[in-house]
Amino acid sequence: AKLRIDVSKGRLVRPFCFSRDAPPMNPVRQPLNLVLLALLVVVTAAGVLLIPADSLVPVHWQLSGQVDAALPRNYALIQMPIATLAIWLLAYAIHRWGNSGRGAHAAAAIRLIIPGLTILFLLIQLLIVLTGTGVALPFFRRY
Repeated sequence: AKLRIDVSKGRLVRPFCFSRDAPPMNPVRQPLNLVLLALLVVVTAAGVLLIPADSLVPVHWQLSGQVDAALPRNYALIQMPIATLAIWLLAYAIHRWGNSGRGAHAAAAIRLIIPGLTILFLLIQLLIVLTGTGVALPFFRRY
């Protein structure tokens, strides 16, 4: 296809090529990320429903599996959603206000980091909920 100059924007464009004018997809709105977010919400809601309100919930373990920190249920369950929100806001800010000239490698890294950290926070939240409900896990000792 021949290149032509778009006078209104002062740049070269290809006819019938709409992807050049479309902005890149926001890394936060990727379908995988939204599914992971929904799972995090479900696990957190399950923790609120299944863990008694006045109980202490383990939130940190030593390498030996011994619990060395515990918090009340509401504080324990809100940590991972807040961490996820912080990472997502940071990624959105980088996407929105970051250097638009950054390479494809940086954009690919953001697309990998967001789901990777969300999966990590989801697994930690699941571990917190399971130990808070009293499920015996093989490596972790009870508080």
